[in-house]
Amino acid sequence: MQNKHASTLYSGIKPICGLVLSAALFSSFSVQAYNKGMPAPGAKKQAELSQENSRASYYLKYKPDMETQAKSLVAKLGGTITDTMPERRVLIVSLDKSDIDNLTANRKQYSDIIDYVEINPQRQLLEKKTSLSY
Repeated sequence: MQNKHASTLYSGIKPICGLVLSAALFSSFSVQAYNKGMPAPGAKKQAELSQENSRASYYLKYKPDMETQAKSLVAKLGGTITDTMPERRVLIVSLDKSDIDNLTANRKQYSDIIDYVEINPQRQLLEKKTSLSY
């Protein structure tokens, strides 16, 4: 009698296993073929990230009374000024990495205008729920 129940139990499990196996195989197929001519998911975000990697935000500290010259230097390099801190003599600029490399390589040429240039660190907000919050 026990054998009869066991065979009934196994026969009920076989279709379920087949269903699970079929679902697993189906879900592993690429959906790219369905979207022919369409960009891959995340392609836009990857393009934005690569563009962000080529352009970055920097602090550009200029010498006293050299704000106008520093702004014209940023414009000459093709950068954009995103913010200013005149009380600290700092411009926050967006420049290509190659332009910053050029600026640091020719430091002596711009030493009468610029004190230093450093990367503007990217900051992120903390999650609302942290281990310290209740």
